[in-house]
Amino acid sequence: MKPGSFLIPCLLVAFIVAVLITISCNKTGSGIATLSLESISSPVFAHDSMRVRFKFTNGTSISNGTLGWIRTRLNQAPAMHPSGNDTFGYQLPAYTANTGEIYLSLPWDGYLSTGSPENDTLIFRFFATNASDSLTTDTVRTPQIVVNFQ
Repeated sequence: MKPGSFLIPCLLVAFIVAVLITISCNKTGSGIATLSLESISSPVFAHDSMRVRFKFTNGTSISNGTLGWIRTRLNQAPAMHPSGNDTFGYQLPAYTANTGEIYLSLPWDGYLSTGSPENDTLIFRFFATNASDSLTTDTVRTPQIVVNFQ
């Protein structure tokens, strides 16, 4: 056996692995928008708002689409007076930017409070869809958000 005979198969395997990693990690080349959570305010006090800041890439695919979110309550006991639905959406404007930021402010009244005199802990999952309502970003999960009644 020649001393360098195993080098070519090893290099070939290393090359194939590198190509597969590059292809699997490359989201921007697919035209799919990415959404990342940059900041979020917590705790949220009564009659204030939760402020969220996202960054996006490949934004032209979600222009005029919808920013959606699903609220999950983590309290042991169910809310005495639930404040409506747990799935929401907001119409995004039309724009031509490929990258940018989205700012969202969710008021305590109606979106975060339970309508009863108790604190709550929430988790949100955010996503964006294009104008035809098909999912175009990964889902971004927030850390636990504490909502204070007082």
